[in-house]
Amino acid sequence: MKNRIRECRKAAGMSQAELGNQVGFADNTISNYEKGLREPTLEVRECLASTLHVSPAYLVGWSDEKGQ
Repeated sequence: MKNRIRECRKAAGMSQAELGNQVGFADNTISNYEKGLREPTLEVRECLASTLHVSPAYLVGWSDEKGQ
């Protein structure tokens, strides 16, 4: 999952701070998710996926289909 968050964030042209601002978290929280130091809750996964315009299943690696 950590690589998918980073991949989608970069594809969207966002910094960690920008993504954090859009979902209501600090950029270091996004960094911790991307490094695999923390795991987002289901609710946070859904919020991240929506913000990054991908499905939650894609974000966590359960699917290779990006679409929502």
